[in-house]
Amino acid sequence: MPTRAENVSDYDFIIDLVYERSRIRLHDGKHALIRARLGKRMRWHGCDTFAEYCDLLRCRADENEIQQVVDALATNFTGFQREPDHFDFLIRNALPHVLRPNQRRFRVWSAACATGEEPYSIAGHLADHYPPQEGWDWEILASDISTKALAAGSAGIYPLDRVQSLPPNWLRQYFQRGQGRYEGHVRVKSWLRDRIRFEQINLLGEYRFDQPFEAIFCRNVMIYFDRTTQEELVRRLARFLAPNGCLLTGHSESLTGLATGLSCLQPSVYRKA
Repeated sequence: MPTRAENVSDYDFIIDLVYERSRIRLHDGKHALIRARLGKRMRWHGCDTFAEYCDLLRCRADENEIQQVVDALATNFTGFQREPDHFDFLIRNALPHVLRPNQRRFRVWSAACATGEEPYSIAGHLADHYPPQEGWDWEILASDISTKALAAGSAGIYPLDRVQSLPPNWLRQYFQRGQGRYEGHVRVKSWLRDRIRFEQINLLGEYRFDQPFEAIFCRNVMIYFDRTTQEELVRRLARFLAPNGCLLTGHSESLTGLATGLSCLQPSVYRKA
């Protein structure tokens, strides 16, 4: 039986599927990107055409395969020390303002952490300024919707070229060089990895926490959401901030005009009263 040719409805099906699971709206002009990123899944299932793969998804309703689609299409560019002024603000302003006298325990959430560079960057700064050996007890929650990204982040293994921009003392204190098959890579040291808990969370799904966070990083995620969804997300995140806690967003993301209940301290930095 000849396979049918792909059409716009196939791309609309994938776009709607990703939106339903993640609320990320892929633009209609992303057809080539969608097809390229799903090429590996097509080959895995022996699908000769994009249309055949879409039909497979429609017929099987396989939750694992749907997660593979989300993993392939809902991942963001990331890097160590991206938008570095945020880390400086966390140390010099956000935490000193929110921590109570004699408070030694606090939590930071890296929402949409991708492959882990952001939470490990946060951890490096916290280890520098709030060292555990001096009695500080902090934890970082690193969450993402992508199971593939979370697995990479949890492993904490990166090519050397991904960490070349980090301070030399960080490379000595917080990373170990790989040997054998890991030659040319580094791994975050276990004591620092243990400070980070990786967890799959759909930011617009159901979740709750017993304790608030002193700071939440949710950067370069909302650019993929419409304004209504952005407002819903920020209001959700704000519920889990401690009083005087800060939400840090991407430099290209503005909350102007959204009813969030947060006050703007400076572009991309917001505080809960």
